[in-house]
Amino acid sequence: MSDHLAGASFTTQDLTDAYIYILGRFLVIRQESIDLAEDGIDYNVLKHNQAVGEAMAQGSAPTFVNPNLDTIYSEAWIAVDEHTPALLTIPAVPAGLYYTAQIVDEWAEITHNINERNFPDHPHGLFAICLTGSNPDIPVDALRIDIPSTKAKMLTRVQIADDAARARQLQHSFALTSAGVPETRVAIPEFTNSALPGAEIFDQPTLDHALTATDVCPEATRMHPLLRRIGEYVAAAPAQRGAVEDVVRSQAIPALNEFMSTFGYHTNGWSSTAQYDRFGADYYFRTTANLGGIWWNSAKEAVYIMAHVGTDGAPLTGENAYAVSFAADALPDSAQHCFWSLTVLSKPDYMLVANPAHKYAVNSYTDLQHNPDGSLTLYLAAERPPQAPEANWLPVPAGAEFTATLRLYLPTEAVRRGTWSPGPLTLLS
Repeated sequence: MSDHLAGASFTTQDLTDAYIYILGRFLVIRQESIDLAEDGIDYNVLKHNQAVGEAMAQGSAPTFVNPNLDTIYSEAWIAVDEHTPALLTIPAVPAGLYYTAQIVDEWAEITHNINERNFPDHPHGLFAICLTGSNPDIPVDALRIDIPSTKAKMLTRVQIADDAARARQLQHSFALTSAGVPETRVAIPEFTNSALPGAEIFDQPTLDHALTATDVCPEATRMHPLLRRIGEYVAAAPAQRGAVEDVVRSQAIPALNEFMSTFGYHTNGWSSTAQYDRFGADYYFRTTANLGGIWWNSAKEAVYIMAHVGTDGAPLTGENAYAVSFAADALPDSAQHCFWSLTVLSKPDYMLVANPAHKYAVNSYTDLQHNPDGSLTLYLAAERPPQAPEANWLPVPAGAEFTATLRLYLPTEAVRRGTWSPGPLTLLS
């Protein structure tokens, strides 16, 4: 295949890169549309979600991807303008209990994690979220926080630990108010993770509307003119549109899938986000993270270690049973300074899947049974293997492909350097 499409001023590699770049923005727009379609939800309205574990036990599955069962979430789409900030109130959280108010921009780059680690002089109280370069009136006791464009997504997390009632009380003590007027929402073609958009992603005027949001990625100055050239090429003739569609399906999407299975530190069939404090110039990783949930957080806060294949080299599937072991001197408890959890998610949607046992995670608070030598073995299977203690078993979707995510909150330096990893997922059947 030629490096250039007929009559194009860009290569097929340019097209692949541009597609993966803009897909990251479309994923954020999709999530914004889903969130704001919910009754009672609008910009600057803080939605307090029920704890995921409680909801699943009651038969109510979360509607967002890659949920965390160890913290209780609140979320909001923030809208500000040149004259009006959004005012965020964060309660005082007991020492030793994890919390953060994570703010991401319209491309999902993390702008702030507001907590005692990053704001030791103002870890709680009132914060004024303002448009960069604006000069609104803000309360004298508020700390100013700037965002690069008129909208942002906020997700607050409070650790549940062993006191769900306390976590809920703290969750409901976060507050958000504003009279800011958001820009018109961008309408995009509907798509799913299993049926990603094709050449229509380059159609105008949707493309220009998507690109109005400020992108701090260093690659933005190269990508935006390239995207518009591709848009002109697609619009010029049906044959050219078809050629772009072919490259998207045969090259761009496979390139993204390949990146998703190989990014970051890669050990024992697991990949890790440990090297990513921010997206920076790595828009491939940004789109990967947005595909799995736009609330990916910095490795300073949490490292996500994702399982891809078993010891047979094949993707994980509920047709098999697996075991993963941790040596006595490399237990998950030793890999973080706060807490850890292991969850199973469907692919390619990255959603929790209901199971008859109503069990969706093992974590720091699970009464796990260790081996005589102090090591730990966890079992992932649709039905509990005979040798697996009940506590050490995590159900997986029967007969379906899945992934597993190990979260390590406030990870150790060994995790951040990539020298700590879970063992391989050993095929049992």
